[in-house]
Amino acid sequence: MKTIYIIPIEPHDVRYTAQWHGNIPVLIDAYAKRQGRKVRVISIDGEYREHQPTAGAFLNFAQTNAYKASQVAEISNLFSKGKVRAGDCFLVTDAWNFAITSIRYMSELLGIKTGIHAIWHAGAYDPSDILGERMGREWSAHTEQGWFHAADVNYFATEYHRKLFLKNLGIPKFFHDKALVSGQPHEPLLAKLERHGTVVKQDEIVWPHRLNSDKQPEIAMDLRHRLNCDLFVTQEQKLGKEEYYERLSKARMCLSASLHENLGIGVMEATMAGAIPLVPDRLSYTEMYLPEFKYPSAWTRDWKHYQRHRADLMERIERMMADADSFEPVLKQQQDVLARKYMCAEVMYENLV
Repeated sequence: MKTIYIIPIEPHDVRYTAQWHGNIPVLIDAYAKRQGRKVRVISIDGEYREHQPTAGAFLNFAQTNAYKASQVAEISNLFSKGKVRAGDCFLVTDAWNFAITSIRYMSELLGIKTGIHAIWHAGAYDPSDILGERMGREWSAHTEQGWFHAADVNYFATEYHRKLFLKNLGIPKFFHDKALVSGQPHEPLLAKLERHGTVVKQDEIVWPHRLNSDKQPEIAMDLRHRLNCDLFVTQEQKLGKEEYYERLSKARMCLSASLHENLGIGVMEATMAGAIPLVPDRLSYTEMYLPEFKYPSAWTRDWKHYQRHRADLMERIERMMADADSFEPVLKQQQDVLARKYMCAEVMYENLV
């Protein structure tokens, strides 16, 4: 029987990674059963200690290495004890993990042919990401290229992200078939958000982003004093996951001005909870959102452009708030697009099992 080893990201309670930790093994096992295939799914947890993320990041850049190192130690024990067999495979749920190097090293030198599947979220190949801002390209580019080639299959949530990765790292076209677009495994979240979507809406706009420069929170802060409705910035309060979903469900609209987005889980969650999205026509948003929910990228390209187009943006927001009921049919279409293409991972499951 084939064994699929899951190498999870640290399960932070305030992130979707905690949900992934429990859900991904169940989702893969359920898919295999539907297909009539027998697999064993094992999660290789690291030694996790609750800690504060590094400012501007989802992870603590020191502790994440300790977590990953303990995962590598356990993987090494499995190889040395003969537990890992030819035909088994590893799913690394965050490709920025040196475990990929260790798995390929042991697989090839011990003569045990295993598969490696990796989910890419972000990296130094993206100049707008915190890794791209701080890391030296002379070494990080070679590292990311190496992990891409070490993996048998690389997954990207959007076509935008896939193209960005391949272009910026100069991956030869011969290897592009190793890069697949597959939505992310958020299926259990859909039912939860659908239930939250039945809550009566308030005249409130939600800003579901970190307070980082790439999200341009200064635009939110400026708008909240000018609009005729409340604008709630989620990261200004320490909300538990359920509290967070409750706030999303009350909002009539969701607004973004992001300069860095390879998927955009916050806007997706808000949209699935029933908020009308309004996003710039750039990055992953261009392919993900219908025309009714996008505004010209130039309006929030930077602070100066925002000031120039602030009246346009405010007029668009106020008109959408006033006509919110008329957006219900197209919002349903938008939710269907997100659910089918970006919040389920059928492509990944099929390749794994």
